[in-house]
Amino acid sequence: MGVSLNPHTVNQLIKGTEIYGENESLSTICLVLKGRVLIQNDGSRVVVGSGSFIGVTDLYAGRFVSSYIAFDDVVLFPFEVTNKDSIKAIIEGNKDYSGLLVASLSRYLVEVSKTYVEFDLKAKKLYEFLCYAYTEFKTLAAKVGFRVNPMDSLETLEPFPAEVLRNRINMDYYSVLSKVPVDIQKAFFACGEALTTRHVNEIAADFITYITETRERAVYVSQLLEYMISETGDSLFYQAINIAIEVHKLGKKNEELDVLIDQIIEEINGAEKLLSTKTARALYINRDRMEQLYSVLLTGTSVEIDKKDTDNEQLQEVDEMKVMNELQDSMRKIIEYAQLGSDETVELKKYVAMFKNLTDKYDSSDEARAIRRGISKMFYPVYQTVFLRAYNEKNTDKVIDLFLRYGFFDETLLTKQQLVELYYLDTQIDESIPCKVYNIRDWLVEIYEGRREPSKSEFDLDYTESIREMKRSIRMSAEEEKALLNDSLKKLNYEIINMFQCNNRLVNGQVYSFIPILHQDMFVKSLRSTFVTAAKVNYVINQLREIDFSVFYREALYYDAEKNIEKEYIQKEVFPDIILLPTAGINGVMWQEISGKKRDTSGRFLLPCFAEVELEDMLIKVFGRFHWELCRSIQGTAWNNIKYKSLTSEYVDYIQFYKKNRDLSPETKERIKSQIQKGKSNSREIFVIDYVNWIKNESKGAIRLNKYVRELLAMYCPFKKPIRERLMNQPLFAEAMTRFNRENSKKIHEIDLRYKALEKEGIELTQELIETRAYYNEL
Repeated sequence: MGVSLNPHTVNQLIKGTEIYGENESLSTICLVLKGRVLIQNDGSRVVVGSGSFIGVTDLYAGRFVSSYIAFDDVVLFPFEVTNKDSIKAIIEGNKDYSGLLVASLSRYLVEVSKTYVEFDLKAKKLYEFLCYAYTEFKTLAAKVGFRVNPMDSLETLEPFPAEVLRNRINMDYYSVLSKVPVDIQKAFFACGEALTTRHVNEIAADFITYITETRERAVYVSQLLEYMISETGDSLFYQAINIAIEVHKLGKKNEELDVLIDQIIEEINGAEKLLSTKTARALYINRDRMEQLYSVLLTGTSVEIDKKDTDNEQLQEVDEMKVMNELQDSMRKIIEYAQLGSDETVELKKYVAMFKNLTDKYDSSDEARAIRRGISKMFYPVYQTVFLRAYNEKNTDKVIDLFLRYGFFDETLLTKQQLVELYYLDTQIDESIPCKVYNIRDWLVEIYEGRREPSKSEFDLDYTESIREMKRSIRMSAEEEKALLNDSLKKLNYEIINMFQCNNRLVNGQVYSFIPILHQDMFVKSLRSTFVTAAKVNYVINQLREIDFSVFYREALYYDAEKNIEKEYIQKEVFPDIILLPTAGINGVMWQEISGKKRDTSGRFLLPCFAEVELEDMLIKVFGRFHWELCRSIQGTAWNNIKYKSLTSEYVDYIQFYKKNRDLSPETKERIKSQIQKGKSNSREIFVIDYVNWIKNESKGAIRLNKYVRELLAMYCPFKKPIRERLMNQPLFAEAMTRFNRENSKKIHEIDLRYKALEKEGIELTQELIETRAYYNEL
């Protein structure tokens, strides 16, 4: 917070004192009489000296857009101000102030414009480099036999959506003006107040444009830096150098990969230097870890460089012999427990043996596909048989449990380390909130015991609807229909065939080379690091809810006869069930937005047990699909009818008619066309691309969407209040949120009037009504 200043008198401040704080309200501006002042925000950093006015451009923004810090011991003379008209009173008090104002503002603007140019160039060059480096890395990794862990942020990387600044021509004028001696400027601008106010007004307007554009480019560059090196998850540098180290360990060397790593380090250094010297953005790059990894690459000397080494040391202390003995002959034990016939046993063992002999487990040849298809065909009937027998016998045998939970089948398909990690995975039930998380074994118990109804099929039919469809095609009595509707075994079979079997392949991501049993080539990272727990899932979900606050809320009809509440609409937050499928994978699936026909029932999200990409990236896409499908479900047949305003109807209308939209530039239309192709012309998947950018980028103030989509998402997928308040400082976001703010204020007013009417009638507000009012106030 800025220091308290005494207006219209000399103020002396020591070095390091914050004069004004960013986003603070403005009541004074200052003339620097002695010393220097640092002006900084997350998009620029400039030092101005004596004879400079500070805070003038902020006056035009209505708040301080930067923080002002005493770079030396300084002497300031503050002037009281209320709005931009206060400038007139200041220059009337001393004619020299006119020249000083214009001179200092033009110098300041020129310095900010230089920063703008640097970030504009860096944004373009860094984007081009990352496109090249990521493609090159995948190619080089494949050459040395390694599979790259897909980086969603780089797979979908877009260039900075920038247009040439219209007022760029003004900068040539200001550049010359800033070099004119101050004495000459004093004499010239003292000739008339109109000269000064016009220049100050124009400079202030251009400054706000430049500072906004510079900040947006700085945010973009900092995000690209995170994609190159990030401590929170996978990044290009860590993936590339870890594979290079493994290549060296095998006694090989790939000079092209080593050169690429050097290039990545050079770009990291360049981006970090620009951000740290030109902005006030807080950066954290673990230089010690970088240097240790690079040292390992150069010397081949193994050192403890990350958590993986610690994990390996702990695993060495585990009784490995016990694990290997207990898991020995796992395939035989599972087949015998399933009581397969002799012919089926021979056939399944033959397929598994042939799969083991494949040099490339992802081979796309017809022979390899036939082998994988054969294993997949036999797996699910075996799974159902083993599940039922284990359920009835309450079997807790480790081999059977690992098979049912994770798809473990044959110990020879995994490395010794992977087996030990798998054996000691924590299987304790985690009651973390808000979502209930099930592994597939526990979920099937819920279905079999009737606490949950079977999921819908890929044809969008639930179990009850499928029985009724069957009744239409064959003769069936009412008793037979009732028996089927209550048949636990049929329900279990329906769930395994229509949900489990269908989606296991989808969450894995390797649609054409998938098999449902674990093998070592499925894993890029360790099993322990990729293992998905309820705590991990709910942590990410809670983090995303801090951005997309309303994602699980939906309107529901409410009544309470005892309290004379006949019909009210409330907002109800309903969390989905999360089901972990027994595979390693890269995708999340939004399988159902609701259960059955009621809108206030839980949806169903599917994730792999072992996540080979960041859970956040998976769940953001799942959230986007959930938004879309829930809206479709609520709107019914009107989901794409623009007469009835909704997320889906407005977005579909936008996609259908974007070519005729005069508000969109040719460049924007070309990007939309490319996005439609990327989404395979599926309106939901096109929307998800925008939703990912909304959550990952725009929530941080980085401009990625066009004006229309930003306004649409601000209306139907609003950020949580603190984020909105922060983003309101940027004109583009303030404009986008106008409709939402108007509609939300209207809704709050309606609810207040309605609830006052209830209270007037002597009806006590229930907790549901109180929470609904709180929802709109917090939204």
